[in-house]
Amino acid sequence: MDRTSLIILLFSIALALLATGLILVSVAYYKLKKAKKAQEQGVEEVRIKGGVRYSADDAAFRNGEENVRLSVKDVVLEKGKIYIVEKGGEIMPGVYTALKSTDAVDEFKLRVAGYVRSYRHGDKVILHEGDEIEATSTDVILG
Repeated sequence: MDRTSLIILLFSIALALLATGLILVSVAYYKLKKAKKAQEQGVEEVRIKGGVRYSADDAAFRNGEENVRLSVKDVVLEKGKIYIVEKGGEIMPGVYTALKSTDAVDEFKLRVAGYVRSYRHGDKVILHEGDEIEATSTDVILG
């Protein structure tokens, strides 16, 4: 191998390493920017995989106090309105936290798949594809 070929080879390797490093830095910057934007908007970590909703932080209580903060991914169920659970729809299959929408009530009732049950602030609600859900006593937030 002559000197010119060796210089070209080393230059090519250095250029490939530089391009790889630039791609890695760009991906890290994009993720950081996305996380910061979500934090500024107050959006909790919610992931959608295959049309099903997964939440990383679904705490209904923080520091002993109720956590009732409506974020972008939360759904407000209006009293008397029936919602259908479907992939890619307004309410997707998954586990939700039922949150009261007003301080005036301690318990509220939801009709899920035809059965009415009383819930308290912070109770879990599991919704499957095709289920119908309705808030029967008062408006409810699904977080």
